[in-house]
Order: sequence, then C-alpha cells, then structure tokens
Amino acid sequence: MNPVPQPRSGFVGEPPPGAAPPPLPLGRRPPPRGRTAATIIVVVAVVAGTAVGIALLLGSVIDFVLVGLIAAVVVFGGLGAALRLIPGSLPFVPTTRSILGLLTLAALAGLLYLYVYPVVANSTGAGLGPSPSGSSTSLTRQATVVYSLTGSGGASISSASPLPNDDAAPASVDQLPWEKTVQLTVNKKTPGLFTLVAIGLPSGDDAQLVCTITVDGVVIAHDESAGAYRSVFCNGTPQ
Repeated sequence: MNPVPQPRSGFVGEPPPGAAPPPLPLGRRPPPRGRTAATIIVVVAVVAGTAVGIALLLGSVIDFVLVGLIAAVVVFGGLGAALRLIPGSLPFVPTTRSILGLLTLAALAGLLYLYVYPVVANSTGAGLGPSPSGSSTSLTRQATVVYSLTGSGGASISSASPLPNDDAAPASVDQLPWEKTVQLTVNKKTPGLFTLVAIGLPSGDDAQLVCTITVDGVVIAHDESAGAYRSVFCNGTPQ
C-alpha cells in the first residue's frame, strides 16, 4: 500500500516553526547603530557650524543670542537623539542623555521667554509688568499733531482730520503759510489715518503748495504740487 501524503503547512520555502529567520541580503542589512549615531552627530555639527558661520559673516545684522539658543536646541537635541541609538548599558550613556535633555529644555525655555513671549504679549496688549511710572501699560497716548500748508498765495482746505470735537480747520486761507496744532489721543494698536487735503487758490503757473502732517515731531505725511491748478493730498498713520 502506498503511504498517504501528509499536508504541508505554510508556503513553499517558508522555514519551519521555531527556526531562525534567514539573514537579509548584504545590500539590505540595516547599518549598525553606532554608525547611525555617528552620522547624526556629524549632521548636527555641520548644521551648527553653518549657523555660526553665517552669523559671523552677517555680523551685527544677526542677533547672536537668538542664533546661540537655536544652535543649542539643535546641537543638544541632535546629540541626545544620537545617544538613544547607543546601548544604554554603557555607564556614561544614561547620564549624558539626561544632561543633554536638560540643556535642550533650558535653551528652548530661553528661546520662548526671550523671543516668543514678548511677541505674544505685545500682540495681545499684555505688558511684562507695570511701567516705570508705576501705572500699567496703556494702549493709548496723548500726541501732538500738526497740520501745515506752505506755498504761494492761498489755499482751500477740503479736509484736515482727525481734529478734536470742538475744533475745525478753516474752509480757506487767503495767504499761506497755515498751521494747525492739536492734542489727540492715539491708540497704539489702531492709530487711524490722518489726512490733509487742499487746493491752491488761483495764482500764477509757478505757484507752489506743500502739505505736511507731523505727530510728536515725526513727519507721517508730505505732498507737494506746483502750477495754477495745484493740489495736495497728505495721509499717513502714526508710528
């Protein structure tokens, strides 16, 4: 009697249960962990060196504190990641990992406190504390605004704004120069638009007309025009 063939388990070529898996081909074997860690360290060193070199070339344009904090986060964080690929049984590895982790967190905390927090605080209107005078930081300030017209002959003033509620600019000026000084409350976040519009009264072809707006001594708008049909339009926003 012929023996009855027994069913075969698994696929053809599959190793029997409990057997060690076949070795990977030479080209597919993962690199040793030590070599990977060395590669990460080299990459981190190159990135940090490049950042420092760019900072030295640009000189005063670069904030060295900012560059140093970013480089510290990259270097310490990269070295910590590289050490995770080295067996933790070595005596110096766990301690070095902890030290690098603390240094990375310290550099990141300095970066957030010195550069990120002030930007967020200013954008939300929150100050870092009381002002030197003892009062809290205010979004408004009193500003001295000067509207002025200079040139030849006279001018018709179409607009000079903003002005206090109980004040107004004259409709026309027979002879320039003309100047209007007022005190206004300016919001630091939304200071608004200041305008001065004027048209020169009939005069010769060589007549001049100049408008200027200053806020606390700083020119925020300026315009010039010449000729018989001269006109100026000044508009600007305080800093």
